[in-house]
Amino acid sequence: MSHRPGFSSVGPIVALVLAIATITGALASIPYFRQQRSALRAETQVLRERKTTAAQTMDSLQNESASIRATLQLERARAAARDDPKLHLVIAVDSGTVALVRDGITLRSMPARFRGAAPTRGTQSIAAIEAATVQSTTPTVDSLGNAIPVAPESLAESITLTDGTVIEGGDAAAVLLGGLDVAPGPRQIILSRRDFAAMRPNLVRGMKAVLF
Repeated sequence: MSHRPGFSSVGPIVALVLAIATITGALASIPYFRQQRSALRAETQVLRERKTTAAQTMDSLQNESASIRATLQLERARAAARDDPKLHLVIAVDSGTVALVRDGITLRSMPARFRGAAPTRGTQSIAAIEAATVQSTTPTVDSLGNAIPVAPESLAESITLTDGTVIEGGDAAAVLLGGLDVAPGPRQIILSRRDFAAMRPNLVRGMKAVLF
């Protein structure tokens, strides 16, 4: 008597076929998954670059905004001081001048030499006026080139602004060079001794000083 093949003999064949199909499908899908992985990496890189660009743009906008705000504040300070009826100092850092101004009128202007770090621009005030006795050993000249007699000793005064910048009299020959000397050291604004002496009686503690 012959026997017909049953499920017991067909089952392994079907299982083998299914396994082969599964493996073949898996192998066929490998390039696809690799492509997807590469695409995902590329997209991730693009997103990182965009994030970096966005952060840089944001920093640039913040810096520009801060610069604009500082400029506006400085312009407001200058405008407010321009017609101030009270006597005040106007210090032009870039042009190297110090002036006494009232009601928009310049009463006296003098060249200045800026040493150390640049003073803080904007509105300040005179925080202190100090005096000290010094020995004078060498002759000097004023801003017009006139010789100033040398005294054995003299009273040297200095003005300190709220940011620590010191205004004082010095050798006019150096003052005439003008400009900003950024060498390390304390913040100083040097006037000729004669200009400083002429300006000093008008200065009082708390007086406004506008720097730009």
